[in-house]
Amino acid sequence: MAAIFVHVRKIPTHQSEPLAIMKAGSLHWARMQLNEKACLSGSIIAQLNRFFAVEQVHSSPTFKVLSANQQGAFCLGADLTLLSQLAQLRDVTGLQRYASDYLSLVDQMLSGKKDNVTCISVVQGQAIGAGMFMALAADIVIAEPQAEFMNSNILCGEYPSSVFAKKLKRKASLNTIMEVLCSGKRVSAETLYELGLVDILCEKDHAEKAVYELIARIKSSSHGHLALQKYRADHSGLSRKTKKFLADKWVANFTNGDSRLIHYMRRLGRLQGE
Repeated sequence: MAAIFVHVRKIPTHQSEPLAIMKAGSLHWARMQLNEKACLSGSIIAQLNRFFAVEQVHSSPTFKVLSANQQGAFCLGADLTLLSQLAQLRDVTGLQRYASDYLSLVDQMLSGKKDNVTCISVVQGQAIGAGMFMALAADIVIAEPQAEFMNSNILCGEYPSSVFAKKLKRKASLNTIMEVLCSGKRVSAETLYELGLVDILCEKDHAEKAVYELIARIKSSSHGHLALQKYRADHSGLSRKTKKFLADKWVANFTNGDSRLIHYMRRLGRLQGE
């Protein structure tokens, strides 16, 4: 299957978290190269925002796939080392920029349908915190059985209710969704599959094959897919008011926290690099 990628563009290696992007016709695949620290630095968020930005309105379905380059972790969440530093300095501008950029990324993943773009996330390892939300924001979530999901509700407990209640209300009750996303417990891919939050649960090491099979099925019934995407476009995405509220709330959680929270974040940040 790898031979299908005929055009490869890689973000310059001088950046610490490069994004390897491969394009072949309607398939655009971004692999996060998070070798040193599997978290969302400011640079990787900026690169992902560029990847998911709409270059043009597509007349036929375009598929944007997001995965990681290792099975140990899809993404371990926000860059807690950076955020603890910004919080200690009370750098509201820096925190606000990070929150806004992250929310813009999630919003693009949620609302790409209006431009006939289908977003697919591939989770083969741990998806934690902001990494979990990023994965679940995709139109279609493909996971292998060893994948795990977890969110620490001390950082952004308000976030799931505003984004996923609307996206997932037809799949599970809000109480169930909030219990899974905000309990602070690790949840298996199988559990999320049973709840409808993971769309395809494939065998270990078969995620890439599942992507190609899925795209082939969608292309065989493109008219039905276009209708589904139009419906989703009307029921997803974040309003400007919602994004501002979430960013302000998120920044307040950091700036109003005491030294114990900053110390805890710094310790978690060190664990992200191990």
